[in-house]
Amino acid sequence: MVKSQIKLNSLRIEMENIRELYIKGYITKAVYQKETRDIFELASKLGV
Repeated sequence: MVKSQIKLNSLRIEMENIRELYIKGYITKAVYQKETRDIFELASKLGV
C-alpha cells in the first residue's frame, strides 16, 4: 500500500508540473494532452 501511495504521489506531482508548464505557455495544448495521456497510461500499468 505504501509503495503505491508513493508512486501515486509522484505521478500527481508530475501532472501538476506539466499543467503548470501548459498554463504558463511553455508547452502547447497538444504536448500537454500527450504528456497527460502518457502519465495516465503509466499509472494504469502500475495499478495505481
